[in-house]
Amino acid sequence: MALSVAKYINNAPRQSVQRAAAEMGNALSAFAQNRILTSGGLAIAGTTSKVQNASTITFTIDGAFLSKAATDNLWTPAGSVVAVSSWQKYVLMLNAAGAASVQEGVASTINAASVAWTNISAISDWAPLLTLLNSGKAIAGVLTIATNSSTTFTPGTTALNAAGITATYTNGIDPSLLPLIGDSQATILGIGG
Repeated sequence: MALSVAKYINNAPRQSVQRAAAEMGNALSAFAQNRILTSGGLAIAGTTSKVQNASTITFTIDGAFLSKAATDNLWTPAGSVVAVSSWQKYVLMLNAAGAASVQEGVASTINAASVAWTNISAISDWAPLLTLLNSGKAIAGVLTIATNSSTTFTPGTTALNAAGITATYTNGIDPSLLPLIGDSQATILGIGG
């Protein structure tokens, strides 16, 4: 389902507060249609390179109520090798059939909050979230990986509990997908991470 407040976006200049507010409205509308309603208790799976939902997840896709029973080995992180002294995030999603998918971010060597989503879309700050939610999927959570100064992480291969790896599970949407909206005087107008 694609949602838009196009008439407002078309009349607002790029990088303006008005355009950002319209995009935020789009994102909130999309999120209302495709979202998780209950925590899945995300945790390391029986296969230690994967993620499970330890409890039933209730969610909506295009406004329809759905559920996914607790499932071991549900998500397999995928993407590029995470370098030493780095952070990476993986969005864990479900579609209407309950099939799992994963989207990696752009790794950071600064901190977890600096992981970006420009690999999904760089059109605007809200574009990554809109792209994910308009794909007929709901965001069940986010896996954050931190590597130490001597360990790399190979998604889908390295154990999430391996020495030198710190795995953190966020149930629901990660604040990094919600940009702040501010005006030229740095007045905060929106939500964000």
